[in-house]
Amino acid sequence: MRKESNFKKTLIATLLMLAVVAVMVVVYYVNRPETVKGAKEITIEVAIPEEKTKEYTLHTDAEFLRQALDEEKLIGGKESEYGFYITEVDGRTADDAKQEWWLITKGGEDVFTGVDEIAIQDGDKYELTLTVGY
Repeated sequence: MRKESNFKKTLIATLLMLAVVAVMVVVYYVNRPETVKGAKEITIEVAIPEEKTKEYTLHTDAEFLRQALDEEKLIGGKESEYGFYITEVDGRTADDAKQEWWLITKGGEDVFTGVDEIAIQDGDKYELTLTVGY
């Protein structure tokens, strides 16, 4: 009797866990960033303190920002456990010793996802700003 009771509890717990995972998968697919395939035009502004801001207009079929920037060879960096870390933009490398890093904004607002996960739409404008201080 006790074995049967433990088996039922284990079975119910397993089914409940599977249901939670299924709900999480559905929520992810419903809320994931929308991507657009096809030709898009996006604007990239590169801002370095005490230097003239540069603006680039990119025409791309990429779905995510990193792809578009890679196509133009506008960025360099390294893979990390958190995704791609931008260390260089337009030939300018951020200096860790000076606590420099590249900030990505869209229309002046901080972007809270990595460059790999930023879905781009036609007409988007992104700013890559060399920032000092952690």
